[in-house]
Amino acid sequence: MVKQVDTERLSQFAEMLFRALDRLGGSGKTRLLPMRLREAPTAFEKYPRMLLGLVQRYGVEAGFREWESKVLRDASAYRTEEEFPELLALYKWMQDNQDLFDKTHLTHLKRSLYGRVYTYLYPRRLLATAYAQAHAGDETAFEDQAVAGNFRSTIEGKLRELSAVYSPEQLDRIVADAQAHLLAERHYYRAWTPAVEEE
Repeated sequence: MVKQVDTERLSQFAEMLFRALDRLGGSGKTRLLPMRLREAPTAFEKYPRMLLGLVQRYGVEAGFREWESKVLRDASAYRTEEEFPELLALYKWMQDNQDLFDKTHLTHLKRSLYGRVYTYLYPRRLLATAYAQAHAGDETAFEDQAVAGNFRSTIEGKLRELSAVYSPEQLDRIVADAQAHLLAERHYYRAWTPAVEEE
């Protein structure tokens, strides 16, 4: 008998994993998740696939600890301390759901990884880029207070498009993630031009 795949818990895990990687950042070739959606699939899959491989080989605890060490070395130094609780929450969730990391579920995750990470990043990058486009050349628009006050109203058109696909609860999470990403990567988005997306 074929084992049923628990897609709901797999989706919870994937979202936590991708959020932690995105918030920890990185730079250049060691960016944990790409800034641009045009990158090769390997750029999206590298760190998630590394975690799955280590968990399959060593189990949740030892596999996560080895992966965590590598991720923290490659993360943005100035964001590691602030975003470390995201990694702790991910580890706790994995410990509480160890039964999910069997061969069947790990194989399913490996096969669906690129689609899952792209689906996670697409709406978040879309919203951050929409804000950057609308405020291109306005340095002050990327300050904390300006983003807090203007983000949702600036991206209203894109939110209407996304509301056809996502529930209000999902959209709230996406907006919060996109706003946090924009603030964490403001140096990148301040310099946004159409050429940035073409690189």
